Amino acid sequence: MPRSSVLLTPGPVDGDAIARAAGEVWAAGDGLDPDADAFTLQTVDGGAALQVLAAGVPVLTVLRPRMLPTVEEVFRLLPEARDPLPPVSWWTEAYTPWTDEGRIGVAILDAASGARGVAVHQGFGRDIR
Repeated sequence: MPRSSVLLTPGPVDGDAIARAAGEVWAAGDGLDPDADAFTLQTVDGGAALQVLAAGVPVLTVLRPRMLPTVEEVFRLLPEARDPLPPVSWWTEAYTPWTDEGRIGVAILDAASGARGVAVHQGFGRDIR
């Protein structure tokens, strides 16, 4: 079973945002093989999800973002989320493997959440960045 994460953001997290975040992680180079190719992105299941691959290995799968009905719903579904949350309107689910490659995926999610959003990584030893 993969590690589950949720991005809570003021705007939808699209493929461009994931590509930018992957580029930031690649530029930082933490834990990445400097001789490997940069990340590649591929759509999955007819565009229902976007996958980020490093050297052909999936490090992150991001589902389509959804609008939040209420912030109270966030606390019901994610009790580990802290109050107060910044103004968020979008919920984006993502999955990373439990391997070392998954840590790269988590770093991409943290970068994608941006300064005005939060990333909640369930079962990963910390709850909100």
